[in-house]
Amino acid sequence: MALPFADFGLQWFKDIIGRLTMWFTQMLTGGYEALSRGSLTTPTPSGNGIDRALTKPPSSDAPWHSIYEATVAGEMMFFGLIVLFLCVQGRYFIRIFDFGSTQEHRRARRSALTGGFLIVSWYWVSVLFLSVVEALTIGLLPNVNQVGVALVAMLPQGLETPILTLGMAAIGGLSIVFLRALFVLRELLLYVFLYTMPIGIGIIYGNVPLVSEIAKRIAVQFVSLAVLPLPTALLFRGYELLFLGSNTLPVSGAFVKYLVTISLPVLAVIVTWKTFSYAAPLASRSIGRVGQGAMLLGTVGTAAYVGGPRAAAMTARWGAKGAATAAATKRASQTNDEPPANQPEQDSNQGGVPEYRRKENDPAYY
Repeated sequence: MALPFADFGLQWFKDIIGRLTMWFTQMLTGGYEALSRGSLTTPTPSGNGIDRALTKPPSSDAPWHSIYEATVAGEMMFFGLIVLFLCVQGRYFIRIFDFGSTQEHRRARRSALTGGFLIVSWYWVSVLFLSVVEALTIGLLPNVNQVGVALVAMLPQGLETPILTLGMAAIGGLSIVFLRALFVLRELLLYVFLYTMPIGIGIIYGNVPLVSEIAKRIAVQFVSLAVLPLPTALLFRGYELLFLGSNTLPVSGAFVKYLVTISLPVLAVIVTWKTFSYAAPLASRSIGRVGQGAMLLGTVGTAAYVGGPRAAAMTARWGAKGAATAAATKRASQTNDEPPANQPEQDSNQGGVPEYRRKENDPAYY
C-alpha cells in the first residue's frame, strides 16, 4: 500500500526534529562531561608555590617561556620604558608653555617612578595575581563533572511536544558550547595582555592627557578577564548544594527537570558574558554583530522570497521593523494620493483651473 504524500512529509518532519533534538542533547550531555576544573581555571606557568612566579619557565612551557623572555629584560620591557620616557619628556615639553601646575608635574614624576617599577616587575606581579585567582577558583569550584552527571541524570527523555523538546535542548546545548568558547577566548586574551602590558603601563604612568586615560581603561580589563571564572565557580557551588548529595532539592515534572538541567549553562553564560563584555567590550561587540548579521541575513532572504527585491533592500537598510514601517507608510501615501473613482482627473499643469479662464480674471491662482 502506498503511503500518502502528506503522511510521508509529516514523518519526514518528525525525523528531522528527532535528529536535531538528539544532536543538541548529545551536545548538552557531552559538554557537561567535558567541563572540568581545567577548563574553568586560570592559566599559570608550570611549577608549585612561589617558584611558579619567581623562576624562569622552561622552554617546553609555551607560551610562558616566550612571555618571560619578552617582559623580563626583553623587548617588551625596553619598549615600555622607552614609551614611559617619551611620555615624561612630553610632560616637560608641555611645562615650557606654562601648562599645568608645579604640583601636577611633581605628581607626574612620582607616577613615572611607579610606572617604571611596574614595567620591570610586571611578569612577577601578573603571575602572582593570576595564581591568587586560580587558588580562589579551585577553592570555590566543586567537582564540575559530578555536578554535570547529576544534572544529566535528571534529564527526561522528552517533553509534551517535540518542538518544545527541540527548543529546550538547543538552548542548553548551545549555551554550554558558548560557555566553553568564552573561556578559550579569555585564555587567549590573557596571554595578549601579559605580553603587551608593559607598553600600556608606560602610557598610563606617562600621564599624557587623554591617551593615558584610554590606556588605563584598557589595562583595567585585564583584571576583569582574570576574575572571570569566579562568578561561574560560585554558580556551580550553588548547584552542588541544591542537586548533589543526600539533601537534594526535590524536582518533579519533566518540564521542570529539563529546565533545571539547562539552567546551569544558561545562567553561567549570562553571568560570564556580562563580565566578559565589561572586560573585552570590543570582542563582545564583534561577537554580537556577527549574531545580528546572521539574523539580518535570514530576514533579508525571507523578505526577498515573500516581497521581492525591493522588500529585501528595505529590510537590509532599515531592518525588519523599519522596513515594515516604511512599506506601510508608503502604501498609505499612495492610497491617499489616488483620486476617487467618481471624480474626474484635473489638469496638473493648470493647478485645477479650467483652461478657458484668463489669467487676469483670477490672478490668485498664478
